[in-house]
Amino acid sequence: MIKKSYKDIKLTVNWDIDNQNLISIRNIRLPNLEISFKRDFATPDIWIFESEEFNFEPIYAVKERAKYFPIYFARRFFYNIEEVSSLAMKLAGHRILFFCNFDDIFLFFKKMLLIKESAGIVTAVKSILENPESYNENLIISQHSVNVAEMSNRIATMMDEQSKDIKLAGYIHDIGKICIPSSILFSDKNFDDQKIKIFQLHVLWGEVLFEKLSSGGSNEILRDAIGFHHERLNGQGYLRGLKKNIPKIARIIAVSDVYTALTSDRPHRMHYDKDVAITYIISKAGELFDSEVVESFKRVVY
Repeated sequence: MIKKSYKDIKLTVNWDIDNQNLISIRNIRLPNLEISFKRDFATPDIWIFESEEFNFEPIYAVKERAKYFPIYFARRFFYNIEEVSSLAMKLAGHRILFFCNFDDIFLFFKKMLLIKESAGIVTAVKSILENPESYNENLIISQHSVNVAEMSNRIATMMDEQSKDIKLAGYIHDIGKICIPSSILFSDKNFDDQKIKIFQLHVLWGEVLFEKLSSGGSNEILRDAIGFHHERLNGQGYLRGLKKNIPKIARIIAVSDVYTALTSDRPHRMHYDKDVAITYIISKAGELFDSEVVESFKRVVY
């Protein structure tokens, strides 16, 4: 068997446009990227339908033919975030990504190229974390994931949890963030309710990526870390609003995730003092966070 070289690996994209006059602006130059405006690829990695009107039927019809993602690209001006949020949620129900900014698609292509060139989800995430495109991406995705992995591993050790996958689960828990528009993910303003809804979809997109990259998701620890780390004991987490049956790895990462986020700078705020973050987490034990996890967390930070 001849092994494919790095240069042989291509990201293929079928790009449907309802107004063919728009093709002239599609001049994307990325290595190993092949785009067809004539549906040349029978099963492309990504299938995009671009429109200035809201006509979802074309992308619904071909969405199952994309190896990774179908994308609806609405090339039009939106007057408010409510409209964007509504469309993003509607399409997510069909597992279709929604973008309305060309720069976001360009960045998404670059991430998907890293994924295509990787052998499975572990190396894919490693490539993404090691190749941030900006300071904010390094802060919110790369460094955050590294810190969550370290904290999760330390908490698990205190709990006598010995699985070798716990640290890895911390690394990959936020993989779905690469599917969230950078204008929202890296916003320098506080999220309103509509932006929060779009941001929360990173859990769904992380699950989809895990399914695509891990042959059905046989590693339960990694799958649960991605899909359940924002669930809370009072049922007010997302995406499922669970109260019971939240996997232990998700309970561990929930504490690590919040602590790391609070004690790190963000585009819209400076970091909180560690004592403030610790006090908050302790005060929410049994309400938001698992009490056993919080006890172990206290032993790590004190």
